[in-house]
Amino acid sequence: MNAAARLVNQSAVSRGWIFSIILSQFQYAMFVLILAVTMSGLGVVYVTSSTRSLNAAIQQTLAERDQLHIHWGQLLLERGTWAMQARIQRIAEEKLGMVIPDSKSILIISSK
Repeated sequence: MNAAARLVNQSAVSRGWIFSIILSQFQYAMFVLILAVTMSGLGVVYVTSSTRSLNAAIQQTLAERDQLHIHWGQLLLERGTWAMQARIQRIAEEKLGMVIPDSKSILIISSK
C-alpha cells in the first residue's frame, strides 16, 4: 500500500505542479495584458494632451495672422493716403514754395 500511496501522491503532486505552471502562465498573461491596457491608456492621455496643446497653438497663430492682416490693410490705406496727389501738391506749395508753372513758362525740348 505504501507504493500505491506514493504513486497516487506523486500523481497529485505532478498535477498540482502542472496546475501551478498553468496558473503562473495565466498570471503572466494577465500581467502582460494589464500592462498593455495601462500603457495604451497612458498613450491615449498623452496623445489627447498633445492634440489639445497643438490645437491651442494653431488657434493662437490664426488669431495672430488675422491681426497681421488687419494691420496690413491699415498700412495699405495709410500708404495710399500719404501718396495722394493733392497732399503732395499741398505740401510742395506750402513747405517748399513751389507753384505750378503757367503755359508761357513751359519749354518743350525736342531731342531729334
